[in-house]
Amino acid sequence: MNRLFEQGHKRLHILLFSIALFSLNSCISTKKIVYFNDISDSASASHPVTIESMKYEDPKILPNDVLAITLQTIEQNEGNTPITTSSLGTFNPLNGFLVDKNGNIELSLIGFIHVGGLTTSEARELIKDKANEYYKQPVVNVRISNFEVNLIGDVTAPGPHLFPSEKVNIIEAISNGGDLTITGKRKNVLLIRTEGDTRKFIRLDLTSSDIFRSPYFYLRQRDILYVEPSKYKIETSDNRLTRNIGIITSIISVLTIFLAFKNFK
Repeated sequence: MNRLFEQGHKRLHILLFSIALFSLNSCISTKKIVYFNDISDSASASHPVTIESMKYEDPKILPNDVLAITLQTIEQNEGNTPITTSSLGTFNPLNGFLVDKNGNIELSLIGFIHVGGLTTSEARELIKDKANEYYKQPVVNVRISNFEVNLIGDVTAPGPHLFPSEKVNIIEAISNGGDLTITGKRKNVLLIRTEGDTRKFIRLDLTSSDIFRSPYFYLRQRDILYVEPSKYKIETSDNRLTRNIGIITSIISVLTIFLAFKNFK
């Protein structure tokens, strides 16, 4: 009888080992988690792979943007003081001028200026031109201080992420969020972009170097990146895989004992 039980246990171990192998094989493959896996391993400093990226275009100023504006001059007219919204080296998105729904901002002395639809470079020149009436040789700087990208889904640090620069690409945004988790789907990252009253949905593949050629490689303020969790992550988080293995193990144990007693008789 002991011999029969030993044989039953051996069968059980073999079956459990097979289940474990199946579970491991059903996990995420290397190609699905490695970035830019189409770049050859032979790429080196002496033989680099060259990819021509998409040309960067400055983002347009939109309603509800907050502009950090500094206007300074060596010599100012009597009673006029320089306009400043931030100190050198300080990044505070609350400091600035809110662009209203009509695309206007209001500066002291100068009044309302329509900057909606302009780049920050164009807005700088416009403000400088209007400031010449009140300031001598004014120096103007303009940037979007609430340039925000939202990361949601299977990322290390989901939520809104602020950037002091307007030139932000998808790789930088994901890096700022602590990278995708090991179970995040890199081949199917969803970019959601608001343009006026419409929203665009674009699927991006981070496992391919073609991402550098994508017209959506550079992000815009208030873009949303959604990283879908893998099927394995969903199953394990739902305890479904663990529950199924437990059920299968119990069934196998019962069958092994049953067969052992049957053979003994």
